[in-house]
Amino acid sequence: MLSFKRIEIADRALFTQYIDVNRFINSEYCFTTLFTWRKAFRIEYAVVEGCLCAMGDWDGMEYYYFPLGKKNDARRALAALGEHCANRGKPFVLMSMSADMASLLDEFGLSDNFMREERREFYDYVYKREKLVSLGGNKLHGKRNHFNNFIMNHDCSMEEITDANCGACREMLISAIDRRSSNAEDELEVTMSAFDNRDALGLTCGALTVDGGVAGVILAEDFYGSAIIDIAKADVEIRGASVALFKLFLEKNLTHCEYVNFTDDMGIEGLRRAKLSYAPDFFIEKYSFTAR
Repeated sequence: MLSFKRIEIADRALFTQYIDVNRFINSEYCFTTLFTWRKAFRIEYAVVEGCLCAMGDWDGMEYYYFPLGKKNDARRALAALGEHCANRGKPFVLMSMSADMASLLDEFGLSDNFMREERREFYDYVYKREKLVSLGGNKLHGKRNHFNNFIMNHDCSMEEITDANCGACREMLISAIDRRSSNAEDELEVTMSAFDNRDALGLTCGALTVDGGVAGVILAEDFYGSAIIDIAKADVEIRGASVALFKLFLEKNLTHCEYVNFTDDMGIEGLRRAKLSYAPDFFIEKYSFTAR
């Protein structure tokens, strides 16, 4: 029987060691994502056959992430995970599988052992960083108008998060979640987990100040050349604040990254509309694989 344990912030170095082997770019394989969602999805991990293997719970369904490690080790780890599920009478489900991971299953000769299902709610939204900074082109005409209106009507700046403004940033995040979230408890846990551990997670952070107050907070990181936006909240009562948050932050930070990953929409219709409105350049498609 395999033994899994909860993820702790001290595990970051261990996870990075294994994540570096494969360099899968979907957001679920970033340590920040796994750590901040560890309570909401009950994410745990174990080292199995030389691979780091994580598991979680999605709406009562036990699932597993693709093993992180060398190819031959991953093949053995998949067999061990399948046996672990069978011994406990549980279905063996691999979630958040990218096309690259699906190709590895095929290479291992295991594809026919699984039923494959597209999971649109887990697609990552990816944009060219330059586009989010310039707001150029017809597709972002509306965003450009919102930003220009914002600049004309407000005194604003993008600042680092410091001891001086940390309290105001925290209050802004809590207020934004309380007002807008349909799943406030989990979202607050995820957001505060990232915010409170931002230094230990190596996050690049920014606070959008508007007319003397904090109207937006963003936490992001470089993930193999793409900027993952881990947390981004802006005051939706201020026209253009959301657009300004991304534009002003990316003008000054993570400038070496060619792409920006807004992560997934989790099937939330409002979040999907918001992310589509920035005209993604491509998606990182995701699938679930359930053992037959």
